[in-house]
Amino acid sequence: MSNASKGFFRFLVVVLPLALLATFWQGGAATPAHAAESSTLRYAASNFGEENMDPTRTSISASLGLVGPLWDWLTEIDATGKLTPGLALSWEPGEDGKSWTFKLRPGVKFHDGSEMSAEDVQFTLMEGFRRPKAKASRVRQFRKGIKDVQVLDSLTVKIVTARPWPTFPYDMANQPGIEGIVLPKAYIKKVGWDGFAQKPVGTGAYKFVKHEVGNFIEFEAMKDHWRASARFDRLRMVLVPEASTRVAMLKTGQVDVAGISLDEVQEVSKAGFKIAEDPQPTSVRIHLYATYYDKAGPVKDVRVRQALNLAVNRQEIVDTLLHGKGKPAAVFPISPISIGFPADLKPYPHDPAKARKLLAEAGYPNGFSIELFALRQSSFPQYKELAEIVAGYWEAIGVKTTIIPTDIGAFRPLYIANPQKPEIVGRAGTFATTSRLNGSDGLRIWWSAKGRIIKMADNVDDIAAAAAGKANIDDIAAEVKKAYKVLHNDYRGVPIADVKGVLWGYGNRVKDIRLRPHRGYIEPSLVTAVPAE
Repeated sequence: MSNASKGFFRFLVVVLPLALLATFWQGGAATPAHAAESSTLRYAASNFGEENMDPTRTSISASLGLVGPLWDWLTEIDATGKLTPGLALSWEPGEDGKSWTFKLRPGVKFHDGSEMSAEDVQFTLMEGFRRPKAKASRVRQFRKGIKDVQVLDSLTVKIVTARPWPTFPYDMANQPGIEGIVLPKAYIKKVGWDGFAQKPVGTGAYKFVKHEVGNFIEFEAMKDHWRASARFDRLRMVLVPEASTRVAMLKTGQVDVAGISLDEVQEVSKAGFKIAEDPQPTSVRIHLYATYYDKAGPVKDVRVRQALNLAVNRQEIVDTLLHGKGKPAAVFPISPISIGFPADLKPYPHDPAKARKLLAEAGYPNGFSIELFALRQSSFPQYKELAEIVAGYWEAIGVKTTIIPTDIGAFRPLYIANPQKPEIVGRAGTFATTSRLNGSDGLRIWWSAKGRIIKMADNVDDIAAAAAGKANIDDIAAEVKKAYKVLHNDYRGVPIADVKGVLWGYGNRVKDIRLRPHRGYIEPSLVTAVPAE
């Protein structure tokens, strides 16, 4: 074969396929790049959730991660936790505390050109998130808590609640979930819920164009959006589950923004890219399940729980495993932007000598055995390494630790059962989540024995109930702080760190991105992307 033939053969089998693959990722045919491509923001996402575009019927991962660019919220939470206007310009409570009157922003249009009104808010809360098929994260709370929604005029709506709900404007914001968006009543009545799920219409700065399941979703910028029109004409979100592939695509210019992990920060930074961080940290911790059950074993004793905490060197974990992107935590899962965050509580010190002494006092001079579930979660890829590190600290004080790998699908039925399943009573497990904005919600979900999900303590029920019943924010915050002081003194779990662990690399044609708290999702904030000059 001649050299010319060899060169042509290499072009056919090597160069051309790679070029075709690159254009596939960029969403184009194998043709020269068009000028329009330079105005398309390309984002590589790790997952699209269940890929259902109806936000009333999806988990938070789909409603924020898949179709987040389509939506605005009635109120907004900024990076510091401050409540600001969104689709609503103002909100006022009723005299009895059992209603809220919202004044809507005039001139806001849905993507089909119709104008948003109070009737759309009424439809959203009374039909959209209350219908039998709705399964968004807080539908139960909203069905129970909202008695009626009254249209006072085209831009004024009164929401009547079953009890005083002082945090309601916060609960309609972007951080807690999806329920604060406004659905287009006329459009949904026209096309039906199935039609809406196939071609969703919202008020956001990007409108829906195309969705190919398991591959990509495309949006087009709305001109003259009420907030600010997107600086990129189009947005293309590509599903790329493999972290190494996302990083490679970022480095080769196939995408402009990509989700990355803590382990990839150094590589991405060295390559000249900027790092965007979720304003709200992820709470990383070790759960101690059902410590108040009679059959909880050693962890039923507060001295044992204290020993397990003193054995752990939190700062060392932050410096090594978490690459310095975090701070040792005193409590979980509440975060600094949450209502009632107990800033005065300090992380437990590292004191293995005292830990061994406490074990001996509790009747375990030679230690004991415990099972530690390593729970795989997309929100915290280092779950396995965390389990191994904590197991090493516990082994050093004589606690023989068996690590059991698992995932959320298999593990969740064990801890949401009431009573909790024997397989986890007295055991431990890794966990990582962002916190609720309302610290009272966190008490009800995670700590109260009357809660529906985790139920890790039985001695803050009265405080949690008091917090939920308070009529103003300051009183709620005071009760929340009181509850966390009790939990902190009882060593009910093993807080590890508050971590800037939800990260994205960006560069190429993107100069800057300003993120708002969206429970670990960047997608609703992609509209803030500023093109490089």
